[in-house]
Amino acid sequence: MSRHVFFPFLVLTLLFFKPDFLQAFGENDGPPISITSPNTDTTFPHADIRNHKLIWYKNRKMLVACISFSDARQNDTTANDETYYFDLPGVTFDEAKGIFTATSAKGEVIPIAHFKTTLFLKTIEVLPNANIRIMCPGGLITVILEAISPNDPTMRKPPPVTDPDATQGINYNKLFK
Repeated sequence: MSRHVFFPFLVLTLLFFKPDFLQAFGENDGPPISITSPNTDTTFPHADIRNHKLIWYKNRKMLVACISFSDARQNDTTANDETYYFDLPGVTFDEAKGIFTATSAKGEVIPIAHFKTTLFLKTIEVLPNANIRIMCPGGLITVILEAISPNDPTMRKPPPVTDPDATQGINYNKLFK
């Protein structure tokens, strides 16, 4: 078999037997954790989020997003507030470490939140690698928990800049040789 026939045959064979082969070339399916709450609800068409927090229901073993909406901008007289609860299934709590985790489709356990104590209040704080998205187009509320691994390269801080002239990091002598 000649070289010109062998290479395309090899590529087709890899694609056929290993479909996730293309992911190595930058195909992005989104974050490893994406939990959409099965609960949806409706609120004011142009509502503002007044308050939001996470609650752990120990007896149900369920993390719940509690979100309050207000129509204060649309209503000049008195503001109407509505509060809704959205389950986030698949989140577990490790009591020994005080960390909430979720497992990706590939089996990776990713931390998403932890208990934070300030003075006398104990709240649940989302970690920097996780995000709770609250979407409310036209009043239809959807809540999505997304998270990436804390070891993901995008989570690393850039190195500190000590010399402003060295920020480009290009060696022009090597560039034009």
